[in-house]
Amino acid sequence: MVSGLTEPGIRRMAQIAAQALASVTTAVHRTRQYRRAVDSLERFIDSELALWEVPGCAVGVVRGGEVVFRAGFGTKERGTVAGPGPRTIFPIGSTTKSFTAAAVGALVDDGLVSWDAPVRDVIPGFAMHDPVATERVTVRDLLSHRTGIPRHEFVWLGHPDRSRADLVRRLRYLPANKDIREAFQYSNLGYIAAGHLIEVVSGSTWEEFVSRRLLKPLGMDRSNTSVAETQREDDFSLPHERRAGAIVRIPFREFDQVGPAGGINSCVDDMLSYLAAHLGPGGDVLSPETLAQLHAPQIVVAEDRSFPETSRFAYGLGWVVGQYRGHRIVEHNGGVDGFLTDCMMLPEDGIGVIVLTNFWSMMGAAVCYRAFDELLGLEPVDWSGRFKERFDAMQAAADQARAERPRVEDAPMLRPPDAYAGSYDHPGYGTVSIAVEGDRLVPAFGTLGLALEHRHFDVFDLKLLELAEQQISFPLTFMTGPGGDVVALTVAFEDDVDPIRFERRPDVGSSRPGAGIT
Repeated sequence: MVSGLTEPGIRRMAQIAAQALASVTTAVHRTRQYRRAVDSLERFIDSELALWEVPGCAVGVVRGGEVVFRAGFGTKERGTVAGPGPRTIFPIGSTTKSFTAAAVGALVDDGLVSWDAPVRDVIPGFAMHDPVATERVTVRDLLSHRTGIPRHEFVWLGHPDRSRADLVRRLRYLPANKDIREAFQYSNLGYIAAGHLIEVVSGSTWEEFVSRRLLKPLGMDRSNTSVAETQREDDFSLPHERRAGAIVRIPFREFDQVGPAGGINSCVDDMLSYLAAHLGPGGDVLSPETLAQLHAPQIVVAEDRSFPETSRFAYGLGWVVGQYRGHRIVEHNGGVDGFLTDCMMLPEDGIGVIVLTNFWSMMGAAVCYRAFDELLGLEPVDWSGRFKERFDAMQAAADQARAERPRVEDAPMLRPPDAYAGSYDHPGYGTVSIAVEGDRLVPAFGTLGLALEHRHFDVFDLKLLELAEQQISFPLTFMTGPGGDVVALTVAFEDDVDPIRFERRPDVGSSRPGAGIT
């Protein structure tokens, strides 16, 4: 017996030594696993940039509170050599929704609002499409996309002059196509309303509140809520789209009033801090109860089981919920003109991945999944090959659908161009103006780049010229009254809701709709 030590003491010392050795062995094993994962991930990302023709990206991985990987690849602008890094700013698009939901959660933690409070009790004068909906819609409904209204994107798209309060006021004029909580229907307007609610309750702007309660406490010093502010920074990525077959730089889109739905700009280092907070106890930023609410399923979504290894079956509060190869996944992506973000977590495994890219593709999801496979020690699935096959098939199907659009041959316009010219109003959407240039009709709706192409009779295609080369268009039909005059036009902005009817504004000094703009 060693002097001064009892037999239990010796056993305890042996246990401590064994635990220390095991801890060192585990750490060495983990370091080797991470090194292999990082090497494999770096090679994979390089190959993905080439496959998807993405100019550049920044990627970060965190596990158990430890940053495993943070790096940039490619270029910030196509045709240049300056590459992005972990502190390069990218717009994160709709991943912002998780921040807005978390900001509401901070108000819940403060006892200033309830998840299930009727919105009308919080926002004075709030109204939906009918009195019953007005009475029933709650804060939780706004954040889980279950208010009964479809997207109605053109209420805000192309209208940077409309304030959040004005956009919320317009909700009362937007038709629903579902009952409340009947179905998941993605809605940026719902998050704009949630952002306005934050302003009403806190007395601060959404930007100020998110910065004070989330960004600053988490040390997200590179993040901001303004495209203009991003462009004043010394290190930011540039947006790209495919135009006429080539990938080119495009302008940033300004839409600050839609900030709560998609206006945060961030970088890998900041987003890793954000993911760590969601994977941990939340610290002083959010209570464990609020974190649990954010990640919990709130409404079932149509489940895509194309790939048996993964699915998404519910939406939480600012997060999509599902499974990945038997592990619970919580994620949200986000796209704005020229940028796409993928942000994914496996909460039970403590793993989070952020991928920021300056071009739309399915590369980000493939990189996230590859990181999961490497860190979980699973045989990697060829997600990139699967996604590329699906992406190409979707593009081909969209092209075919456009080619097969119903068209009556040899069916000219029913009246001269001047007969269609005028201003057409809708209380929610605003004004569509039709002017005449030569023998062409020229549409105007907010700041959007548009064109009108005749299809047959009084039916035209309203073509959106701003979203890459997807050639998005909507059927626009001129409507006539009993006297044969054009009295309205309708635009079928969405497949699952009736066309929006814009009433023709009477000409000044006339008791009937006129033939031109006065």
